[in-house]
Amino acid sequence: MQAKRIFSAFAFTLLTILLLLVVASRSGEAARAAASGDIDASLGPGMPPATEQVSLPGSKPEGQEKGADKPDIDISGWQYIVAGEGSNIGTYTPYVVSIEGTAQYFDERAITPLVDFLNAARAAGYTPYIMNSYRSYSAQEYILNGRASQIAWPNYPTQADYDEAEQYVAAPGESDHQTGLGVDITDRYYSSMNASAMDQTFLTWLRENCAQYGFILRYPAAKESITGWNEPWHFRYVGVEAAEYIMENNLCLEQFVALYE
Repeated sequence: MQAKRIFSAFAFTLLTILLLLVVASRSGEAARAAASGDIDASLGPGMPPATEQVSLPGSKPEGQEKGADKPDIDISGWQYIVAGEGSNIGTYTPYVVSIEGTAQYFDERAITPLVDFLNAARAAGYTPYIMNSYRSYSAQEYILNGRASQIAWPNYPTQADYDEAEQYVAAPGESDHQTGLGVDITDRYYSSMNASAMDQTFLTWLRENCAQYGFILRYPAAKESITGWNEPWHFRYVGVEAAEYIMENNLCLEQFVALYE
């Protein structure tokens, strides 16, 4: 009985050694094949070499992901503040100065690019007129209250009246004008803002040339579902680098900022 147990143990040990030799032999063959370029030893059977790019349905090749070429900027900078529905900036108050001595005001840090933009429009044969620029929190609140009161007249406005008013007037803290970086530019004074009544050639010139002065079209028609507005006269300062990227890629400010999240 003792001799039988010794024989069984010897047979088991011999079998184990043989199995290890077979595994080592196959590993060596795989390593030699990988070195020769026949297969990629890091991948399992049937998988392509690691050097081959594989794109799944709906995916983009490496380096082509959304925003891969976006500008190297600090998105927390003052130029990129977003005021809108879901992005209330509270009582944010920039330091503003007069635009060319008028009663319209703009953020002091961007006044020079704005004046350069206006002068370029004049040199091109147009007569730019600033309809609206900086508007404080309290001024926006006053406008909204007035619109709600008109809707409710002769009654006192309810929440429903304010909700309806916000379809036409941004809520306090949600107006791009409060940033001090938004400006409505038209070819002359208008009692009401109606794009169809404006000089379309001038609006096209503004859109096509704004980026070189650091401005973007803040509310493009195609982005109304995101911004909530369609205003071909409203331009916003973000700086040249960001403006060129936004306009070249047909983005709105909300989409641009989202690239850095």
